Amino acid sequence: MSEWPILDLFYWLGVVAALLAVGYFGGFWIGRRPDRGDNAELRREAEILKLVVEHAHEGLLIQNVNGQIEWSNPSYSRITGYSAEEVLGRRPQEYILTPNNQLSPEEVENFQYDLTKIKTGGNELILNRRANGEYFWNELTFAVVEADRKENTKIILICRDVTNQVEHLKELEEAQNRLKHQAEHDDLTGVANRSKLSSFLQEQVTASMGSSSQIGLVHFDLDHFKDVNDAHGHSAGDAVLRHAADALMSVLGDKGVVARIGGDEFLAVLPEPESAEHMEALGAQILAGLAKPVKVDGHRLRVGGSVGLVLADGSKLSASELINRADMALYAAKRSGRSQITWYTDTLGAAHRYRRMSLAQLDQDLETGDLRLLMQPMYCANRRQIVGYEVTPRWLHPSEGLVDPVKLLSSKEDVKRIAEIERFALQRGLVEVKRLRESSNIPFFVSVNLTGASLNDRGFCEAIKTMSDDVEFSRNDIHIELDEKIIRFDETDGLSQAMDEINRLGCQISLDQFGGGHGGAGLLLHVEAEGLKISPGLIAGIETGENERKLVQSILRLAGEFGLEASAAGVDRPEQVKILKELGCTVIQGNAVSGLLTPREAEAHMREFELETQ
Repeated sequence: MSEWPILDLFYWLGVVAALLAVGYFGGFWIGRRPDRGDNAELRREAEILKLVVEHAHEGLLIQNVNGQIEWSNPSYSRITGYSAEEVLGRRPQEYILTPNNQLSPEEVENFQYDLTKIKTGGNELILNRRANGEYFWNELTFAVVEADRKENTKIILICRDVTNQVEHLKELEEAQNRLKHQAEHDDLTGVANRSKLSSFLQEQVTASMGSSSQIGLVHFDLDHFKDVNDAHGHSAGDAVLRHAADALMSVLGDKGVVARIGGDEFLAVLPEPESAEHMEALGAQILAGLAKPVKVDGHRLRVGGSVGLVLADGSKLSASELINRADMALYAAKRSGRSQITWYTDTLGAAHRYRRMSLAQLDQDLETGDLRLLMQPMYCANRRQIVGYEVTPRWLHPSEGLVDPVKLLSSKEDVKRIAEIERFALQRGLVEVKRLRESSNIPFFVSVNLTGASLNDRGFCEAIKTMSDDVEFSRNDIHIELDEKIIRFDETDGLSQAMDEINRLGCQISLDQFGGGHGGAGLLLHVEAEGLKISPGLIAGIETGENERKLVQSILRLAGEFGLEASAAGVDRPEQVKILKELGCTVIQGNAVSGLLTPREAEAHMREFELETQ
C-alpha cells in the first residue's frame, strides 16, 4: 500500500478513465481500430471518459515500455509546468528529476520498465522539479495495460502533487521530534533527563546479556550548591548548573549519555568504557572543567563537585542496582571531604547494606517508641542543689550498643528521623522530669538540644505546646539548647522564625557549645536567648591554660552584660568546679556532678548527691 493512501473518488475515476481510454482510443497502438458500426451509446461513454481523463485532478501519462510519453492530460502540465507538446516522445527522467537524482544520458536512453517488478497499483514518492525550477513531492501510481507483445504494453502513470501533505507530515514529524526531545531532556541545561537516562541504561543492560560487556557510570553533583543560591540568587545557581552540564558534556558527551537527574545531580552512562583508569581520568577532567570560574553579574564564581564511579558487568546487574551503586559511590565521595573521586567497592556496598538494615531497625524502634532516655543533672553551686536536667535520646544499636541516634544520621538526608528522635527526647523528658519534680518538690527545668531538623519542622512548636500541656509542665521551664554552629544569621533558612515562635511559647533558648569557635559573640546580636552554655572544649583547658581561663572569664562577663544566665558543660573535676566558681559561673554540668543517668538512676542520684569540692 502507498504511504499516501488519501485518494478521492475523482482519483479513481481518473485511473479507470485512463485505463478505458487506452482500451478505446488506443486501438491503433495495438493494430486495431473501433468498428464504424459501434453503437452511439458506446461512443457517448467514450466521450464521457475522455472528458474525465482530460479534467481529472491528477496528472496522467501514457508511456511505452521504454518510458517515452505518448499522451498526457492537462493536469500533468499544470503540475509539472511542461506542455503536452514539450513532453511528447520524451522520458520524464530527462526533465523532471532534481539535480541530486539526475541520471546520465546513457541511463536515460537505455531505460525500460521491468514488467516483472512494476505492478498495477504500485506506488512511489519522489521529489521532482517543475519547469520553473520549483521542487515538489510527486506521488506516482502505476497501471500496466498488457498486450500480446511486450513492445505494445502501455504504462499509465498517475501523478499527484502531494507537497502540502508531505510538508504537513514533516512539520508533524518535526513537532513530534521536538516534543520527544523536550520529554527526554532537561530544559535548563539541555542534557538528557532521568527518563531518557533510565531507558538508555536499560538498553545497555539488555544489550549486555550474554556478552559480559562492561558499563560505566559517572555520578556527579556540586558541593555546597545551596550556598550559591543563597548568596547570589537562583539565576546564579542556574548559570552554575549550565556550567556543570557543559563541563560534563565536554568530557563525556561523545562517550555515552549525560543526564541531570535532579537538583544539582548528574549521572552519565558510558557503554563499554576503555578501563577503570580511563574513567578515573575522565572524573578528574570533569572536576578540572568545573573548577573554571563562572561569570555571573560581574562575579566570578568557583564551585567544586564530587564524583562517584562504577564499572560493572552489565549482564549481572539491573539498571536500578547500577544506579544504587553510583549513589553509594557519590555519597562516599561527599563524606570523604568533597571534591573527591570515589569508586564503588564491595566493601562500600556491604557498609551501605549494613547502614540500611540499621536504619530499618531504628525506624521500627521509633514507631514503637523503643528508644531510651538518659538524663544529666545540672547543678547550681550557689543553691547547692540540682536545678535541672538535660535529656538526651539513646538507641540500642544492633551491634554497637547504646548510641546517640542523631549522630548516626545525616543532617540533610535524615531530617524526618532526627526530628522524630528529638521530639521523643522532649516528650519523654517532660514526663520524667515532671515525676522528679513531684517526688522532690523542686521545680527542675528540662533542657533538650535541638537541631535544624526540629526548628524547620513546622509542626514542632505546636508539638511543644501540646506536650507541655499534656503533662502540665510550665513552658518557661523548658530550655531549648541550640548548638551555635547551626545558627548562621547570614542565611535565610527559617531558623530565626522558628526561634521567635519558641520565644512566643514562653520557652527559654540557650546557646550551646558557646566559645567552641563556630559562632562567636556576634550571635548575641541576632538571637533572643536567655542563656548560654560554655563549650566543654574550653572547660577542659581552664586548669592549665591561661588563655582558656581568660576566654571563659570574658564569656561570663559578656553573658552578664547581655543579661544571660551562663552555665558550663563538661565540668568533670573538682578543680574545674572551683575555678568556675571563682570566675562567677555557678551552674555546672558534667561528671563532677554526674554522667548520663537513666530516669531511675536520676531519681536515686537526686536524693543522695552532694557536690565534692576542694
